This record gives sequence, C-alpha cells and structure tokens, in this order.
Amino acid sequence: MRILGLDPGSRVTGYGLIEGQNPPRALAWGVIKLGNRNGLPERLYRLYQELGKILREFQPEVIALEEVIPERYPRAALSLGQSQGIILLLVGQTGLPLFTYHPLEVKTELTGNGRAGKEQVSYMVKQTLEIEEPLETDAADALALALTHFYRINRAF
Repeated sequence: MRILGLDPGSRVTGYGLIEGQNPPRALAWGVIKLGNRNGLPERLYRLYQELGKILREFQPEVIALEEVIPERYPRAALSLGQSQGIILLLVGQTGLPLFTYHPLEVKTELTGNGRAGKEQVSYMVKQTLEIEEPLETDAADALALALTHFYRINRAF
C-alpha cells in the first residue's frame, strides 16, 4: 500500500510517500515551497497544482495528514487550516481515503515520547526508512505521518 504523508503549511508543505510493506520503504519525499512574496490565494493555488502533480505521479492509495492544533497557536492554525482545505479538496476530487493524526500521536508512535523534538522524529524516520542523505524537517514530518499510518493499520490486523 502506498501511503502519502502530508505536513501542511502556508509557506512550506512537506510530503513523504512510503510503500507499506514489511519493512516499509520510502519512495519519495520533499517539500513544496510556496514562497513568502506571493499572496495567500497564489500560494494556495500553487499548493493545489503541486500536490495534484504528486498525486498523479505517485498514485498513493491513502493519505495521512497532520491535524491542525488550534489551541496552541490560533493564528497559525488558520493558515494551516487553509492549506488543509486545499488537501481536502484534492482528497474529495480523487476519492482517496484520508486519515488525520495529532502530532503527539506521531511523536509517540515513532519515538515512544509524545514530547519528542523534531530532531528525534527525523532521526527515527531516517533510521526506519534507511535514508542516509539530509532530510528537511517538513519532509521528515510527512514521512513520520505516513509511518504512523502504516504502524496503525498493521497493528489492527
């Protein structure tokens, strides 16, 4: 099963695609940089275009998306919610199953500690998927989402 993890942002969105076999393996990852100069409508349209290309190219079977946490940073949550809206639109168009995960769930799943730092999560992603090159934080977070979904569905069986 191909699982696409998405870490949405209004300036940078991370993506990570894994093949859900045992052990899982990374197929693709990266970031979509939306820039700072363009207005929000232009950035969201670019996100729509770029994610559409990724969906067509990699043909995921399921999407794992990070939940927006409004309680900590309400203003940031609004921006993230707009990016999530673009993702939800694409999910609606493609009919792909969507699963959302709270960041604490992802950190706990990968490190055993819901308060783990981004460096710890990135380290576990790289170790698990045997990635040797540097990994951008947003791409690592997206791969972590995909891995979390992989672990959850395999535990269910």
